[in-house]
Amino acid sequence: MTFLAFCTFDLKNASRQDYADAYSDLKQLGLARVRKSSTGSEVVIPTTSVIGEFTGKDAPSVRDYVRKLVKDAFAARGFTSEIFVIVGGNWAWGATTT
Repeated sequence: MTFLAFCTFDLKNASRQDYADAYSDLKQLGLARVRKSSTGSEVVIPTTSVIGEFTGKDAPSVRDYVRKLVKDAFAARGFTSEIFVIVGGNWAWGATTT
């Protein structure tokens, strides 16, 4: 089953380059700041957040998997961070700007 994983994070005492590196690492893991909507338009996810689709047996196992991926990627760079991951199976999402 495919699940949507949303991750938001904060890097402590991080530079602009640290955030650029974090987004690059997360993109390689399948979590991106830009997502194509069902209408085909590209939607930018709010700052310090990423989203991606992952296959797994249930939402808790996918949550744990994604959380570990992010934690390991940030630890490899020596980042101190807060990480929040939410996973849904029967999902819908939308975005807008003001």
